[in-house]
Amino acid sequence: MSATTLAWGVGVATVAPNDTVLDVFFRKLGWGQSTPEEFLSSLPEAHTDPRRGVGIVPVNISIDTSKAPRDATDAYLRLHLMSHRLALPNSMNLDGIFGLLTNVVFTSLGAVPVEQIDEVTYNLRRNGEHLTIHGVDKFPRMTDYVVPSGVRIADASRVRLGAHLAPGTTVMHEGFCNFNAGTLGTSMVEGRISAGVVV
Repeated sequence: MSATTLAWGVGVATVAPNDTVLDVFFRKLGWGQSTPEEFLSSLPEAHTDPRRGVGIVPVNISIDTSKAPRDATDAYLRLHLMSHRLALPNSMNLDGIFGLLTNVVFTSLGAVPVEQIDEVTYNLRRNGEHLTIHGVDKFPRMTDYVVPSGVRIADASRVRLGAHLAPGTTVMHEGFCNFNAGTLGTSMVEGRISAGVVV
């Protein structure tokens, strides 16, 4: 793990019409004071997804993980750091993270504001399309953002973003791993690993 508490990330955020950040996907991330220049050119232009009625916004952020998260984008970077195995559970300050994240409808098309889901579903249905809702929560499935190497996950909905799964980990159908939790070595997970717990 890193000797510094400073981290950076670049990616894209899904933003509601009221400017609430619904989720953030980090394409590149790491430890250090700022984002390396070579990764900045990959950032897309801001645009709108008309099917979901949300904005897609480029993100370039630097944070201090020893301090409490500032906002949802900061919180998402910390969750990504753990799921990418760049930070161990309980190694970063996560104070107030629940209050920074909003309740989101996580769908097969991506994050949708709760108050817009009926309209989005209807607009798709009338065009012969079907929307799958994976969950309504503050924390999404890890595998929609990070797929760690060397692991097996029988049911992706049972592992939250922010879980740390070591190589050789198998999460069985009834296993569950929360954020800021996980495994440090080869493991067979058949029960619940609660937040703050490592095995």
